[in-house]
Amino acid sequence: MRIFSDENLEVIHRPGSSPYLLVTFNEMEMRANGSRFWAQRFCEKADISALGFISRRPNWFPAASIVKAVEAAAPILRAAPERVLYGHSQGGYAALRYRGRFNASVAIAFCPQVSIDPKVAPFDGRFTRHFSPDLHANMGIAPDHAAGRAYLFFDPFHAVDHRHAARIATLQERTHLVPVHMTGHGTVRAFTGTERALSLIEACRGDDLRGLRALARAARVAAPMRPYQIAVTAIARHPAWADRFNARFGSSFSPVERANFLYHRANRHIRDGELATARTMLVDAMTCQPENAGFAGRLTELDGRIARSRRADGTALS
Repeated sequence: MRIFSDENLEVIHRPGSSPYLLVTFNEMEMRANGSRFWAQRFCEKADISALGFISRRPNWFPAASIVKAVEAAAPILRAAPERVLYGHSQGGYAALRYRGRFNASVAIAFCPQVSIDPKVAPFDGRFTRHFSPDLHANMGIAPDHAAGRAYLFFDPFHAVDHRHAARIATLQERTHLVPVHMTGHGTVRAFTGTERALSLIEACRGDDLRGLRALARAARVAAPMRPYQIAVTAIARHPAWADRFNARFGSSFSPVERANFLYHRANRHIRDGELATARTMLVDAMTCQPENAGFAGRLTELDGRIARSRRADGTALS
């Protein structure tokens, strides 16, 4: 049942039999449609009491809307003796940013950002196009936002996510970092499945750090994105390993993973001066993602460099 709606988000309430209320926040690819919320299927399968916050666009849950939504949900929140916040990326940010607002017992965040304000997080340009000074004034996660305990899951090999995680842990007390290696920005996908997700929530509720680390180790081994993450991570220092992983597992990469591997491998070939090989890979990447303007721009730059190199060779020979 929808209990709140404004220009930025909706809130859906699902009654259930769980001893806690799971408050979920969606990732940026999901949009509010009046009836669905992030992690809905999981909540239905496990009969979890849930309050789903769903953004209308990638807007990182503006505080003004959250304040109004929490007021609308006050009777439901008062009836829940234990509140568990749960989200990924922009939703992970919200789970940590609004710990205090919900008086959360536990917050579970996957790959969150400390802020998308370029002045606060100049090391991350992925989401700055969604930053609005009017909506996001003072949006950065701060010490006084903390409540209860938080568990932040991230891939240490993802440099930008790692930097966000480290910053958040210094800002919010009782925030535990849980590394899940070789899962990239899709760490949450390593914990799909009702049984595994329930185990994760129960370990967080019980503050079972040993159990969480064991669960993270098991999840990362079986993670569907692991071969891709190993391949793309190896490009920087061990390109031959990357090529071997691609040869063995590349057929199982998703189209996006395939395109990204080709793009990053092409950049390494450019760095090594192997321009013709790099061009072939960029063309293949564009075949996977023809709408990607970044790939097209990189190919244009490379063609210019190849043309200059040929002119220089011709001048040297004449």
